[in-house]
Amino acid sequence: MNQISPPRILVGVDGSEDGLRATRHAAGRAERVGAELWLVHALDDGAMVGSSWGLVYDPSLLAEAGRAAIDQAIETATARGLPRQRIHTDVLVGHPAVVLEELSHSAEAVVVGRRAATGLERMFVGSTSTSLAATASCPLIVISAASNPGPTTTHRRVAVAVGAGRSDRALRWACREAVSREAVLEVVHVISLQSATTVALVSPPRETTDAWRARVQRDLEARVEPLRQEHPGLEVEVSAQVGSPIDQLVARSGQVDLLAVSVRSRPITGIALGGTIRGLLAHGRSPIALLR
Repeated sequence: MNQISPPRILVGVDGSEDGLRATRHAAGRAERVGAELWLVHALDDGAMVGSSWGLVYDPSLLAEAGRAAIDQAIETATARGLPRQRIHTDVLVGHPAVVLEELSHSAEAVVVGRRAATGLERMFVGSTSTSLAATASCPLIVISAASNPGPTTTHRRVAVAVGAGRSDRALRWACREAVSREAVLEVVHVISLQSATTVALVSPPRETTDAWRARVQRDLEARVEPLRQEHPGLEVEVSAQVGSPIDQLVARSGQVDLLAVSVRSRPITGIALGGTIRGLLAHGRSPIALLR
C-alpha cells in the first residue's frame, strides 16, 4: 500500500532576514499542522547568463551561496523546534518566482519574505511576492522581518477580510487556521468611504451609513453561521467597518497573528493586485495570506 506523504510547506530561501523570518513562521506552522518543511533556493538563471554590464556570474559560486542560505535556514528551523528529518531542501536553477510557482502545485502553502525595508522602499513590494500572488496554486503567506519581528502567535487572533458576494474560500481557510491555532476568528468587511457616501446619497433617507453597516453585519453573521455549526468551540467575531480599506486593514493587522485576504482572478488579465492588496503587502503588521 502506498503511504500518504504529509503536506509540505514551501519556503523561498534567499539568505535575507525576511527569508529567515519566513522560515521561522513556516517551521512553526509545519509543527502545528503536522506538515514537513520544504526549503528552496532558486539560482536566478538570468544572473548566471550575464547582465547589461557584461558580467557573467560563476554558477558554482551562486550554488555555494545558495547552499549557505539553505544551511542557515535549516539552523533557523531546527532552532524553532522542527526536527531535522522533517526538513527537505533543494537548490534549483530558475527565476525564484517561476520556481516557487511550479513547486506550489505540490505544497500546502508557500511562505516568502516581503523584502521591503522602511520609508520609500516599503512602497515597492518584492517581485517574487507579487508574482506568486498571481500564480501560486496554494495559499501564499508573505511576512516581513521589519514589520513582524516578534512571534506571530501572541494575539491568538486570525482575521479574514471578506467582500460582498465573493467566494468564501478565504473565509473557510482562515477558519481552519484559527481552529489549528485555537485562536479567535475575526471576519471583517470594510465599506469604503466613497461607497458609504454614495449609498447615503442615492438610497432612501432611512438607509443611513449606520443602517447599512448594521445590514452588512447581519449578512456577515449569516455567512459565518455554518462555520459556528461546524466548529462549536470556535469563537467568531464579525465586524463591518466604514473607512479606507487600506487604513482599516493595516490597522487591524497590528492586532492579529495573521490576516487573510482574497485575490480576485480576471479572465483576460489574470490576477489584478489592487491598491488594497499592495498596501497590505507593503505595510501589513502581521503576516498576510493571499488566496485566489
